[in-house]
Amino acid sequence: MPDDYYLPISFTIQDHKLIGKSKYLKGFTFSMDLKSDTLKTIPQKDELFQMVRNNEIKGTLTFPNNIETDIEYEIVNHRGSSDIYMKTMLGYFLWERLQIEKDELSIAIYWWYCPPATQTDLEILNLAYDLLSDPKHWHQNDNRECEDDKENNIWGLFCALKFASVELAKEYNHHNTAIQTVRFVIDDWQPDHKYNHTLMDFNNANSTSHHDILKVIEEAKNRIKKELEGQGES
Repeated sequence: MPDDYYLPISFTIQDHKLIGKSKYLKGFTFSMDLKSDTLKTIPQKDELFQMVRNNEIKGTLTFPNNIETDIEYEIVNHRGSSDIYMKTMLGYFLWERLQIEKDELSIAIYWWYCPPATQTDLEILNLAYDLLSDPKHWHQNDNRECEDDKENNIWGLFCALKFASVELAKEYNHHNTAIQTVRFVIDDWQPDHKYNHTLMDFNNANSTSHHDILKVIEEAKNRIKKELEGQGES
């Protein structure tokens, strides 16, 4: 992972599609199907954006074990300008540092990017808090597999946030703003934590109490509320 967490991805044309790879994501492949059977050169930026804006452009994320999941591309205006938004199982990412040459399109994605906060993010945190509010409904054996949490109504932090995201946002984005904000709070509280999976490992740590779980969500809620107030929402 680069020090600034911007992952470069380079796309080239293969079989009339754009195929992208990054040296920092060994074995992963990103595709973008521009719905052209005669794609020979990479479209220039304006043409590319027009194609994404006017069509349902999709692709495939291929994992090192050859499992494939869908990618959706759309144009968003999250920062006061139009950007291509790539929605993948790994997270949802803006295309940044876009450069186009005849035979290559290069971008960077910020690994920790999350969209501007919305009221839905606050509702996700409220629901996760409610799920975990009674210590009898919290456990410290989180493995990020959530079916048993749902069946037993006994939750780890990750699964409570995932369930709340699906319930309220109707989709799961591993880097949605509610979940990312909880991660950022943990990072601020424990800057040297060395967790591989921040939410799961914080939840399972011997030093973490039920009070800590509620406190980290409460702090995330406060940060989301502050951002919404700055946007003129409440």
